[in-house]
Amino acid sequence: MLLKNCRYIVTQNGSREVLENKDILIEDNKIVKIGEDLGEGLDCSEKIVMPGLINAHTHLGMTSLRGVSDDKELAEWLEDIWAREAKLSEEDIKEGKRLGIKEALRTGTTTVVDMYFRMGSCAEVAEKEGIRYLGAVTFLEDHPLSPATVELPKDISSRVQFCYGPHAIYSTSEDMLKQIKNKSSGKLIHIHVAETRKERADCKEKHGKLPVEYLESIGFLDENVTMAHCVWLTKGELDIIARKKAKVVHCPQSNMKLSGGGVMPLNEMQERGIVVALGTDSVASNNSLDMFREMHVAALLHKHHYWDPATASAQIVLDMATVNGAVFLGRDDIGSIEEGKLADIVTLNLNDENLQPHDKERIVSHLVYAANGMNVSDVIVDGKLISRPGRP
Repeated sequence: MLLKNCRYIVTQNGSREVLENKDILIEDNKIVKIGEDLGEGLDCSEKIVMPGLINAHTHLGMTSLRGVSDDKELAEWLEDIWAREAKLSEEDIKEGKRLGIKEALRTGTTTVVDMYFRMGSCAEVAEKEGIRYLGAVTFLEDHPLSPATVELPKDISSRVQFCYGPHAIYSTSEDMLKQIKNKSSGKLIHIHVAETRKERADCKEKHGKLPVEYLESIGFLDENVTMAHCVWLTKGELDIIARKKAKVVHCPQSNMKLSGGGVMPLNEMQERGIVVALGTDSVASNNSLDMFREMHVAALLHKHHYWDPATASAQIVLDMATVNGAVFLGRDDIGSIEEGKLADIVTLNLNDENLQPHDKERIVSHLVYAANGMNVSDVIVDGKLISRPGRP
């Protein structure tokens, strides 16, 4: 495959270069050359070409629950959602994943971390639809869909793999957390942490420690642990995360909709070198899988929260949705457009009114502050053209 005469290539390489009027040659599933006059191919002369977005936290099996439990805070929302989930059949979950994957691809996401149940059969949908997929198998106490044993299905392919997904401190026993940690053998572990003030207070009352302190005390934290939300944390807990090299995914729209009451301490995390990726959470709590929309909200939220317009710049937020997502997953082969990297690429149509006027200096700004998933023109995953959603 050849992407011909790309008007702008937002490389996300180490120098964060934006290239103009270059070709991208793809062989098999890799980018093999970026240059000029490399042959004939897909005309990208009116397109922004960028790395596919990485949604580092979602629950695709819940797609059928979009809009059914709005306007509730987390504890009430969970009670309602868990009751509804208990009634979902395997086919319901599979169809939810199919619809969620199609929405993700349609809006420019090429990699998802999907925390949910029934992974063994339902993840086959990800293989069929072509997305890059990490299925975080969810474990909870006393949930009808939770697996009976702390085991993972076998990876389906290099593109569709699995990791551990203990739900949270408040829903997973210490014994189960320790079992998962002992079984993980280098696999990623993905867990909700410090999403609400109540969770923080309950953990302190039950364990005598704050959430991150508790996880450290049981030997749970290391570089393979990835934590969603991380809103209600102290500076001491941030120091622990940095020391243990654990990683964080920010889900601003879900936190705001469920009225968590706090804002993830992004600046303090960046000061400590903590890797922060970006995720949408589920469509039951967001209600969208559009990562362009998530980038936009993330940037505005932190400017408002810190009273600082320079906080969460467009480049910082774009990093969260691309290169940081790759580091979050422990990968160095996705997240940027560079020779030798896997070809996970999306294009956006520059003829769309909301992306005009444009020039090289404005493109990153446009991606975060102006674009949305409906601007996506082509979606390439692992070197294959997956989607051209009715676009020129």
